[in-house]
This record gives sequence, C-alpha cells and structure tokens, in this order.
Amino acid sequence: MNIFLRVDSSLSIGTGHIIRSLNLAKALRNTGAECHFITKQHTGHIIPKIESQDFIVSIIPGEPESEGYIVDEKSWLNGTQPQDAHEFITLVEQAAVKPDVIIVDHYSLDYEWEYAIKKQYPSARLVVIDDLCNRPHCADIIIDQTFKRTPEEYGALNKAHGLILSGTPYALINPAFVALSAKSITRKKALQEPKSVLITMGGVDAQNVTETILTWLDVFEFTCFEKVTVVMGRASPHQSAVREAAKHARFPVEVLVDVDIMPELMLEHDLAIGALGGTTWERCVMGLPAVNIAIADNQMTIAESLRSSGAIVLYANSLQPQTFTLALIDLITHYKEHMLLAMNICDGHGMSRVVQNILPQPAREGINVMLRPATENDIDFVYKLQCEPQTRKFARTPEIPAYDDHVAWMKRKLNDERVKFYIIECEIPCGVLRLDPIEHCGADVEISIFMTEKSQGKGIASAAIKRAMMLNNGVKLLATVLAENTASHLLFQRLGFTKISNSEYLSE
Repeated sequence: MNIFLRVDSSLSIGTGHIIRSLNLAKALRNTGAECHFITKQHTGHIIPKIESQDFIVSIIPGEPESEGYIVDEKSWLNGTQPQDAHEFITLVEQAAVKPDVIIVDHYSLDYEWEYAIKKQYPSARLVVIDDLCNRPHCADIIIDQTFKRTPEEYGALNKAHGLILSGTPYALINPAFVALSAKSITRKKALQEPKSVLITMGGVDAQNVTETILTWLDVFEFTCFEKVTVVMGRASPHQSAVREAAKHARFPVEVLVDVDIMPELMLEHDLAIGALGGTTWERCVMGLPAVNIAIADNQMTIAESLRSSGAIVLYANSLQPQTFTLALIDLITHYKEHMLLAMNICDGHGMSRVVQNILPQPAREGINVMLRPATENDIDFVYKLQCEPQTRKFARTPEIPAYDDHVAWMKRKLNDERVKFYIIECEIPCGVLRLDPIEHCGADVEISIFMTEKSQGKGIASAAIKRAMMLNNGVKLLATVLAENTASHLLFQRLGFTKISNSEYLSE
C-alpha cells in the first residue's frame, strides 16, 4: 500500500498540518503501508521533522516569500494550484510506485488541485484533511476534526459526494496521548489546586503571544503557581525574547523547543494556556483544562464552538491583561468543571477511526467493518452476547456467567493495558474481538471472537479478524477452536492461519 501525503509548513502556515499528517502517516505505517511526503520548501518549514521520523520526503522548491505573517490562506501556497499539481505528479512519477491513497492537508488547495490529481490517478483514494469548510472538494473522503462540525455543512462543497468524517471523534490524535489519558485524568482529579502551567502557543507563534503571557503572569503574581513550562517550535522567530522573559520571571520558567514528550508534559502539568488547533484536542484527551487562545482567523469556528460549550476562549488580536487574568482565575476557581468539560469533547480514538476508513475492510455486503476499543458502557452489550446460545455452544466454559462476575471480569480486561478489547461494528455493534497476551508456539496474543446471531454468515467475522491483524501488524495471533466448531475451523483456514494442532491455528 503506497500512500502519498501533500502537506506544508511555514511561518504563516505553522507546523500543525505537518504534525497531524505525521501522526496519521505513523498510524498508517503501523498497518504496513509505505508513506511518502511531498512538501514545499517555504520559509520557516520543518521538513527535517518529517525526515527525522524516517519517512520518504520529496521537496517542491520554494520561491522567495513575503516578509511577515500572511493572513490569506490562499496565498500560503506561494504559487498556483495547476503548477503545484504538476510538480506533485512529477514527484510521484519519480517515486516509480503507483499511489493507492493520496492525502492532502493544505488550506491553499481545493477542487482545482484535487480534480487534476484525481484525473491523473483515478484509482487512488483521495483524502482531504480540512478545518475550514469554505471551499469545494473533489475527494473520496473529507476529514474535518472541528468540534461540532457536521457532514451536512459540506453540502454543495462535497462535489465528488465523498464520505465526510466530521467532528472531534475523528481528531488525528497521536495514540501516545491516549495511552497516558487515564493516568493524567486520575492525577488531575486528585488535585486540590493547580500549581503548574504549560504554555503552548503553536509551533511558530508569529505574534509572540508567549512572551506577553509570561509578562502578565509575572505582573499579576499568580502565587499558586510553582512551575511554568513553555513549549516552542524550532521555527518560532521569538525564541530569544521568550528566553529573556523567562530569565527575569519571578517564578521558575523552563523553555523547551521542539519537544517529542508532549503527552508526558500534559500528564505532569495541571493546566494549560494554549493556541487552538490540533493541540486543543490533545489537551482534551488528557483532561488538561486550558485558557484557549485563537491566534489565527482560521481558528474562529473552533473558538466559537468551544466557547458556546463553556470552554474558556480568548482571541490574540484583542487580548487584554485584565481579560486574560479573569479567564485564568475562572479556570483555577472552577478547575474540576473545566477538566470534565475537556474530557467530554474528545475521546482520542479518532486516529483509529480515520485509518479504518482510509483502508476499508468490507464484509460480503460491502459495508466497512470497524473495530473500536470497548469501554465500560459496553458491559451490558457484551453480557447479552455472552448469554446467546451460539456463544456458549463453542465457549470453553458452557455455563452463562453470573452478571456480577461478568462485570468484574470485563473491568479487569479493560484495565489491563496488555489486552486489546474491541467491539466489532458493521454500522451497528455486532460482535466482540479480544486479543489476550500469550506465550505459546511463537504467538504474541490469543484471539477470541464471538458475533451476534444476526451478524453470522455475512463475512463480518472474517473482515474483523483481518482488521485486527491490520491494526496489530506483525503481531502473531493464536486461535484456539473447539473440535465441533466447524465454521471457525474453516474461517481460520481461509484466512491463511497455519494449523499447529487439532484445535490451534497460528497466523502467518
């Protein structure tokens, strides 16, 4: 599977498009896909960041750019769409591999560019990542992670009638945040008073909001704070000024540049002051309450949606010391309420949902089969499935478990980080697939799968196992099948598992 990503970074574009595309590319690479980046050499680019992640990178040479921040997103390309499409196609052809998927994350590109690419590569799935919902597209999939965005908002803009994945359920969050989410939330729930602050105003912060915030924190003497950490991007033009302000602050300030430990930083800090964008959803996953600051015109939709839900939102172009101070006091005073609000905005599993839509695994009727992590909300669904006669017929223990025992068992499984507990969905929940760690015959995990009675015989189980193997690429699966379960024996044989005993099958 060859995937090409067209994405840029610059002083005006910032670094967020690269970061979320890198997160997506790493998730796709984990399934076995080969990802190629094509990016333009703008002033303030972070191309070395892509190269440091061991991705293939092809560069479109950049032209001299205007000085300062460019407000108009259409001008960020610093060229025409037809010319950019031509350069993209040239670099794809030089790669000498056929693209199976093309992903574009760029506010300067729209239907004009996409149509040219689709005409050149009609069999490739074209995926557009957008946040603005302000221009036409010619895509098979449109991803817009804007809070409260709906598919209907794309309406006439969706020229190719592609699939719309909208809202924070599809936020492209690095799984490292999800891994630390529960620990972060538990820690923050136990706090009596927030004492540490994380300041993240984006990878560039062209307006130098960071220095302003440090100055105001110093002037208004927030004595409850014992630690302040500033995170900046390598492309930020104001690093020296921020370091100087940190040096003269009345409280300890640590300035970090181009970090790769953001999940850990969000875990150990109590509250944040940060720009809107992809980091907003990362903060929500970590239950990290924040004073959110809109630093660009293209963040206004997100800002208004968050503000209408009760989140604290300020605007860089009208930021005043008194307004900022009152917002921070509000956050400290109502800390737990803002933490709960953040937690309910984004669950952090958007990356998996997006990957499973980009790489579909259909059942016999053509409906895409998805796996999602089970939660405690699924306890009753799983128990009902456990009680079905077909499930018990081929279970190791034929007796129906007592409900209380089932609840205790499932909570243990959900809290075990080594266990992958999935709900199988084919438009609706239709089964359970679980991977438990095991050391036997070279296997890494043992697979268990059971379906609702109505979902059997439709190829859903087969697609779900293929999906599990895709999401856990390189992991060896062991299937244990009772002798009388003829259908399951045939299933694992068709999927290419090797029979290693009368009741056991091992994945390739």
